[in-house]
Amino acid sequence: MGSTKQGMLYVLAAAVLWGSSGVCAQYIMEKSHIPSPWLTMTRLLFTGIILLTLSFVHGDKIFAILKKRKDAISLLIFSLVGALTVQLTFLLTIEKSNAATATVLQFLSPTIIVTWLALVRKARPTPPVVAAIFTSLTGTFLLVTHGNLTSLSISPQALLWGIASAFSAAFYTTYPSALIARYGTLPIVGWSMLLAGLMLTPFFGGQGESVAVDGHLLMAFFYLVVIGTALTFSLYLKGAQMIGGSKASILSCAEPLSSALLSVVLLGVAFSLPDWLGTLLIVSSVLLIAWDSRRKMRLASASA
Repeated sequence: MGSTKQGMLYVLAAAVLWGSSGVCAQYIMEKSHIPSPWLTMTRLLFTGIILLTLSFVHGDKIFAILKKRKDAISLLIFSLVGALTVQLTFLLTIEKSNAATATVLQFLSPTIIVTWLALVRKARPTPPVVAAIFTSLTGTFLLVTHGNLTSLSISPQALLWGIASAFSAAFYTTYPSALIARYGTLPIVGWSMLLAGLMLTPFFGGQGESVAVDGHLLMAFFYLVVIGTALTFSLYLKGAQMIGGSKASILSCAEPLSSALLSVVLLGVAFSLPDWLGTLLIVSSVLLIAWDSRRKMRLASASA
């Protein structure tokens, strides 16, 4: 298998697994009545430990960032506003609605990023970006209202947390680029998750004491942490390195689609025609942004 095909397979598998992790989190919360903050805390703690262990085995100097005060402060900011916030708002959205809706709303983050960059740089957005903004807003409208201006198809809390999740994901994607360039992806993401989990522990550490744990619940938690988070992240990272970020972002569109399909099939979530249309429109906005990014790269290389 060629490296490009292998990389595409890695990214596609990661996208599907990411979609399934939200479904798994919904199953855990529905079956055990575990509060979303406690599940967020434990997911972050275990995933952080796993990623840092993988990074150490890989030969990374995982403690180097802690020795530089400025970078350590940046890591703390990323841990709090990035890792903690994006995971907590995502699981809160699932708790208030379902995994499919939470995943699709979080997929608004690329549109938020390109809109923010256009405003900061005071640059007129390109036609594909304008189309992406329009399709994402239309998709969100269909998803949360089903086309009815007088009512919401999801709770106001779910909409609030879902939009917050998208903004958090935008920050999570853009903020740590300088840190990652200096220290590597695994150490930064591993530390951010571990620190975020530790930040939540004093507030929510005791919420899981009354949970009745059985074999199915343990298997689901193992899948959420090891397969749906740690392995998934490693697959995506490896695949993106092999095929490039633009292609990876296109293939990652399988994430909300897989989440929606698995939610319907495994959890019996009702997904109506407006829900599917809204999902496809939001996915198409990501495709437009990725296409515009590739077009700019081709123009830049041609003029070089």
